[in-house]
Amino acid sequence: MKLLFDAEAKGKTMRVACFMSGTGTNARKLIEYQKSFEKKLQVPPFKIVAIFTDNPDSNAEAIANEFELPYLEGDFDKFIEDKEKNSESRKQFDRMTYWMIKSYRADAIALCGYSKIVTSPILDNYLVINVHPGDLSVIEDGKRRYAGLHNVPAKKAILAGEQFLHSTTHIVTEELDAGHLLIISKPLTVELPYGINIDDLINPENEKLLDEVASKHQDMLKEIGDWEILPLTLHWIAEGRFGIGGDNKVHLDGREIINGYRL
Repeated sequence: MKLLFDAEAKGKTMRVACFMSGTGTNARKLIEYQKSFEKKLQVPPFKIVAIFTDNPDSNAEAIANEFELPYLEGDFDKFIEDKEKNSESRKQFDRMTYWMIKSYRADAIALCGYSKIVTSPILDNYLVINVHPGDLSVIEDGKRRYAGLHNVPAKKAILAGEQFLHSTTHIVTEELDAGHLLIISKPLTVELPYGINIDDLINPENEKLLDEVASKHQDMLKEIGDWEILPLTLHWIAEGRFGIGGDNKVHLDGREIINGYRL
């Protein structure tokens, strides 16, 4: 079995670079998780070594300055404004990003609300972990039913009549939300506004209301989902607990886990 991070062989704390595009709450939680060990004079399981953003208007620089971390910026929109917007331009951007972060010797990259699909120049050189606001273990017609960006997973789940929402950590591949599942969060109960049912939300005339309901649930899911399982996932990876077996399935502590470890 190949460990995601061989803690014993590496003989060091796992080094992590955070990629973010917006508010950076997930990045902040990772840093706070690390600091909680340091305050107790304990060696943290991982160490955040840099903050990278594709969006100059994000909170990345403020967070980096607050915690005295290196700040790295690549303006994606400016980078591709004179290029054809296709997979090759994304790879060019990621190739530039790779050379920006290379000197920080990261062992892994954590996507903390990063809005771009990561491509081979990054994936070929780093273990990349994402936290997704949906239960990726749910399959429909051979595909992950609640894949998607932004609040789309929450919209899909609510319209499908799901009683609970979950976040999922997974290994990132070039195919959106298609990588190996790692941890699935505790459930968040779906609560619709008083007097509103699913049929109301399906109505195209209530698209704005659906968006508001989905966004509200996604924000609540961050607290019991994203902020809990992303630090925990990196912790367990850093301890050498996660691996990929010869069967190409995820193993936790040497045992195969099907569709992620559910808290």
